[in-house]
Amino acid sequence: MVRSRKVGTVARRDGRGRQRLVQAIPVLCPLSMWAGFAALGKRLPPRQAYNLGFATYWALWCFAVPAWLLGPRRALAVIRAGRRPTVSEAALLAVPVLGAVGTALAPNARRVDAQLAAVMLGTATVNAIGEELLWRGLFAEEFPDDVLRGSAWPLVGFSLWHLAPQTILPSRHGRWQLVAGAAFVGLSSTVVAHRTGGLWHTLAPHIATDACGVAAAEFRLGR
Repeated sequence: MVRSRKVGTVARRDGRGRQRLVQAIPVLCPLSMWAGFAALGKRLPPRQAYNLGFATYWALWCFAVPAWLLGPRRALAVIRAGRRPTVSEAALLAVPVLGAVGTALAPNARRVDAQLAAVMLGTATVNAIGEELLWRGLFAEEFPDDVLRGSAWPLVGFSLWHLAPQTILPSRHGRWQLVAGAAFVGLSSTVVAHRTGGLWHTLAPHIATDACGVAAAEFRLGR
């Protein structure tokens, strides 16, 4: 009995430590990536700095950190989970997609060729899966019954992280306008992920929204 109590105490202590680490992500990720993009921008040509910065964000924050904190199987289960959204939930997910199509894709559609489309879709897929796992799935798993820590707090971090790559490629609409747009995308995903109990049905709208970024894809290719 003494041994089992010790094991239980250690498990609770480890759980609290993990939760503290998760709570720090909305501060650590935006700050570290802002510093990282700024440092890369001083040492590399802009396109290389931009691509390497995103590669670091995806590999470290979006995939390695959730896999480490949740475990690979649990992380994969979070991505696959979620009931079918209702009509109103699906409509909420569609709003950012329509906004991105109207403001980013449609005005630049004539510039999109096969190579550019492949980059747009490929980077959008990696980014959306990683961000949903990091900013929605990880926090929902650690704080399933806490709206503040499980939903609102990571939404702040998700929104502010979008300032980091703008040290190299500022949005033509303005830095804070991009942050506001990201916040709306994050809000719709957060609400639906919370209501459906998983990420599966938030992935496609997030991918579609990100895939509308013609200018960013052109910059990645050096056009």
